[in-house]
Formats: sequence, C-alpha cells, structure tokens
Amino acid sequence: MRKLSYFIVRHRKLIMVVFIILCVLSVIGMTQVKINYSLQDYLPKDVPSTQAIDKLSEEFDMTLPNAQVMVPIDSIQEGLQIKNDLRRSDGVISVLWLDDSVDLAVPIEMADQATVEGFYKDGMALYQVAINTNDAESKLEAIYDLHEDVRVSGNLVDLANAQFSSQHEIGRITLFVIPIALIILLISTHSWLEPFVFAVAIGVGILLNMGTNFFIKEISFITQTIAAVLQLAVSMDYAIFLLNQFNQLRQEGYDAEEAMALGIQKSVTAIASSAMTTVFGFLALIFMRFSLGADLGLVMAKGILFSFISVIIFMPVLLLGVYKFIDKTTHRPFIPDFTFLGRFVIKARWGIIILGAILILPGFLGSRSNKFIYGNIGYPDDSKIFEDRQLINDHFGINQQLSLLVPRGNIPKELELEEKLESVPEIKSVISYVSTVDKAIPTDVVPEDQLSMLMSDNYSNFIITAEMPGEGDKTFRVVEEVRQIAHSVYDENYYLNGLSVVMMDMKTTIEADEKIVNGLAILAIALTIMFAFKSLTLPLILVLTIELAIWINLSVPYFSNIEISYVGYLIISTVQLGATVDYAIFYTDKYLTHRRTMKRKQAILKTSGTVIKSLLPPALILTCTGLVLNMISSLSIVSELGEILARGAVLSFTMVIFLLPCLLYYFDFIIRKTTRGLHLMHDEVLHHRLHHRKRSSKNEATNSLANKPSHTERSNP
Repeated sequence: MRKLSYFIVRHRKLIMVVFIILCVLSVIGMTQVKINYSLQDYLPKDVPSTQAIDKLSEEFDMTLPNAQVMVPIDSIQEGLQIKNDLRRSDGVISVLWLDDSVDLAVPIEMADQATVEGFYKDGMALYQVAINTNDAESKLEAIYDLHEDVRVSGNLVDLANAQFSSQHEIGRITLFVIPIALIILLISTHSWLEPFVFAVAIGVGILLNMGTNFFIKEISFITQTIAAVLQLAVSMDYAIFLLNQFNQLRQEGYDAEEAMALGIQKSVTAIASSAMTTVFGFLALIFMRFSLGADLGLVMAKGILFSFISVIIFMPVLLLGVYKFIDKTTHRPFIPDFTFLGRFVIKARWGIIILGAILILPGFLGSRSNKFIYGNIGYPDDSKIFEDRQLINDHFGINQQLSLLVPRGNIPKELELEEKLESVPEIKSVISYVSTVDKAIPTDVVPEDQLSMLMSDNYSNFIITAEMPGEGDKTFRVVEEVRQIAHSVYDENYYLNGLSVVMMDMKTTIEADEKIVNGLAILAIALTIMFAFKSLTLPLILVLTIELAIWINLSVPYFSNIEISYVGYLIISTVQLGATVDYAIFYTDKYLTHRRTMKRKQAILKTSGTVIKSLLPPALILTCTGLVLNMISSLSIVSELGEILARGAVLSFTMVIFLLPCLLYYFDFIIRKTTRGLHLMHDEVLHHRLHHRKRSSKNEATNSLANKPSHTERSNP
C-alpha cells in the first residue's frame, strides 16, 4: 500500500485525466442502460406462472389483459364502437367485452345477468384490454385520449406509473438529498469547502457505478430509483474517515503530500473492512431466486467498491489540489462533544442491558409476524390512479382475470372443467370455446376472430373472471382451488396464468429466499469482522447489536398493524445490516485503541466523546435519504423502503452509542481472552473482582480442609 499511496500523490495529473475520461464514458453508458418496470420478470424461469406466460405467448401470440378500461355508453352499439377504437389504439393486442361472452343478436335481458354485469352495468362498459407494455406511459395516454371520461386500472397503470416515477422523481430525490447531505456535513466538518470535496468524491463513485450498469444491460426501476442516493448515504463515511486522517497528520507536522500518503496507508485497512462488510451484505441478495435481489445487490455492491476506489485514489488528488482553500475556509465545528453520553451509558449500563434483553423477544417475534404485500399496489388516496381504481371497483367489483390453458380436443373434459370452475363462488364468468360456440359446430366454420383467443393448434384457453383482489389470502386460496380443479381433470398438463398467479408464485419464491439471504449476510459480515479484529466474540457482539436494531425496526409495522412489502422487508434486512454495521465496527475499533492505554470506563468516555461526532453525519444522511424517498416517491415499494431505511438508521445508531458500549464493558474479559494479539490495559476494578472470586474460592477450599476432621479426630471420637 505504501507504493500505491506515493504513486497517487506523485501522479495526480494522470489520475485526474483518467477519472475524467472514465466519468465521460460513464455518462454515455448511463444512456444505454434499459430499465425493467415489471416485477414478474424477476421470477425464476421454472415457476409455474412464468412457464404459463411463455406458453400463452407461444400458443396464442397474446398476453392476458393488463388493463381494465371503463367508459360510459348510451347503447350496446356505442360500446362496440368504443371496442373497435380500443383495438386500433397504439399497442393494443386484444380487447374483451360483452360480445365475446354472449350473443348480442339475442336481447341481453335473456343472457346470464352475472356475465352481462361483468362487462356492462348501469350505463358503464368495462373492457378487458391486453396492451404491449413497452413505453407503457404513452400507451396509457393513448387510452385516456379515446374518451373524455375514461377510467383505467390494472397492471398497465402500475407499469406506467413506475416508468414516470423512476424517470421524473429520481431527479427530485437527488436534488433534495444532496443539499441535505451538504448541510449535515457543513455542520459537522471544520471547513465550508470539505463537504463539497466529499460530494465530488462520492459523486464520481456514483457516476462510475451507474455508467458501468451498461455491462449489465438492464436494471430494475427500483434499483434505478434508489441506487445512487443509497450509495451516497452508505459510503460517505469513507471520505470522512480519510479526511480526518489527513488533517490529523498535518496537525502532527507532516507536509500535505506526506500526510496524504501516510493517511491513505493508515486509513485504507479500516475503510476496506468497512466497505467489505457492506459489499457482503449486498452480495447476499444475489442468492435470491427472485432475481430483483441480484439486480439491486450487484449494483449496490459494485457501487460500494467504486466509492472505495474513488475515495482512496481520486479524493487524495482532489484534496491535494484544494487543501489550501480548505485551510482558508475553516470554521469551528457545530457538533458538540458527546462525552456526556458516555457518562450516561456508564451510569445506566445495567438498565440499558436489561432494556436491550427485554426488547429481543418482542422485536424478533414481531419482525417475523408481519402481514405482507408482494406487489406494488399502493397509491396515495388523492391520486388519479387511486380514484380510477376505486370507481371501477365500486361499479363492477374487484375482479381479476386468469387464463387456463388445457390440451385441445377433448370436449367432455372441457365441459367438466368449465362446470367445476363455475362452481367456485368467487368465479363470475368463464369464457371458452365450449361456452361460446355450440360444441356440435365444427371449428373450421367458426369465424377466426372468435376462435383465435380461445383455441390454438394445441390448447384451449379458458378466460376466467374472479371476484378477488390482486393478492391476499382470499386470492391465493382461489388460485390454489383453480389449480386443484385443473389438476383433477388434466393432471399436470395445464398452464394457469394471471397477475394473481404471479403474485402467488412471487410469495412462494420470496419467502423461500429469506432464510438463505439473511443467513448468508450475517455469516459473511461476521466472518469479515472476525478476520478484521482476529476475534471470536466481537462478531457476535457487533452483529447482535445491529440485528436487534433490525428486529425492532421490522416489528414496528406488526405492532402498528400495517401491511408492508415483502420485497422491501427482505431487502432492508440485509441493507440495514450491511450499511450500519460500519458504525459498530468503527466504535469498537476506537474503543479497543483507547482500551489499550485506558481502563474500561475511561475508554468508553473517550470513544463516545470522539466517535459519535464521526458517526452522526453518515447516520443522519442515511436517515434523511430514507425520509426523502418516503416523501417524494409515488411508488409504494420505494416509499415504504425509504421509511424503513430511515427508521433503521436511527435505531442502528442508537444501539451503537448506547447498547454496544455496555456489551463491550461487560464482555471485556471474554473479548480479551478470545481476541488474538489484543493487549488491554490492566483494569483494577475488573482485576479486583476476578481476584476476589479466585481468593474467595481459595478461602472456601482452605476452610473446607480446615473443617475436615483429622485422622486422629476420626479415630478418637
């Protein structure tokens, strides 16, 4: 590292030119990255719903309806005209309406009224429309332009909103996060210029990260929305730590170049250890079968590495260019000394330990008992999306469409299947070849447009409308019942498709991922801490401290009776651990440094007085980043993730400054015995207690021997 540090110091112009070129290439690369807005695309290829989607596309060259369009009409003829207009709209693949279920040559009063009211009720027509989702925003706008009073809901609206939010809100989020971060840094640093150096250094890391997504080709809208601000919040402490080392060495009398070279050497190990724990936390997400985790995990792990590279290589070049201006813009730090918190922790240590122990069980159980949402279906009550969905649901009920493909040709089996499906209370209608065309009529005389959606060369398509929400216990029960019916008639030879089916498979897949991902994250981070400190007990203490904060954080929705996104729940479990365990590592490292020359109480006082000032800025930045995501994003999954992230940062910081010192205090002797090469100062109180116990044991043994009767006494009673 010595050679590299002096190379950086002596070849500043070359390094600056290289980073400028890389930044330009990254800007170009960013424009070439595709954004995926569909969560169902991240399901494994072998789950039933993914196979059903592929089979439907292969056999029928169509997709299931992904939009419900409600329009007021004065007559059936007007309804048919609007259906034709919808068919001609940009990107529309198919339109289902009343004429696909009943014969309009016969008065609709004579048709099954439950079927009729699924498409036409009280002057309102409801069309089930399948639309190409490429550029969903423009496709949705085209639908709205068809009629002045059109209402739309469904997956198309979710995708269009995801596109709009990720494209337009990311700029607003960044514009809020950067000034907030700068204000926090201005308050906590010694110069008016230092925060801008931090921002540029981390900004370069963010630019390199987002630009190199070009090699991944495609990222999710969730990753696109949160990656940059999360990288800023998580890696800012690397820059702070290097600058503190640089300033300290200059105060000791080193010139700027020598101070920077030595500063890199002294800080690189600590920064690398901190970065690696965060990287391993994110890399654990790669092992999710639901590949959204791999999408976010890979981008964020890459981002942390780029922040590390930027801080160690680019930031020294930047600092050596502007340090004279930094000296001219110094100001007194506005953050107070936190030694008083150390004194409080020492006085209240038993109470803090007891409180922490009390919180473990309810926190753990509460975090494991939440009610979950598996899609992105929440919107503000005052939004047009919410209003449209509510109006459609109020008028026609909450309905979902399913597509069931079965082998073609066995009419008796198809009739049996339809009869069993119609017996399910939640199923309002079943559209199939056997229900719309007389079974005695040969298929070759049936009009092509009537046949194309219901029959392919190999499969018959049953289009099912069920009264149920997109997900939830009721929905998953109905989906399972339809699967059992299909299995009873066709064994395994069927394909069930639909948004509700996707949600059920997403639920099954994500829940299976949880134990693997959390276990890997904890194991990887614990091993990193173990090798960094050469200790067997410190990984347990540090991970427990942050895990308790995570359990409390994720139990809040349970005790508040609020449903949360399972995707956000799983991501935050690893993100909070990886992002905030740095606080515990930094505190412990400084504590052990002071403990070598101080007693336990003095070491805690000294550590709290200095370390909290360094931990507070990154914790505040991470908290504010989460709050900005929560307040600005209209995507429920992103907004909720922001809220949990903000609360998690506060809880982790609180645990580190209150609970961790108590654990270090009481486990001091065990830490000393289980940490290789650790030499701590002799603590008289601790030594006295241990010596007293040994002496008491020795005295008890002596007294026992003294009270034992001698051979002579036993012989002469």
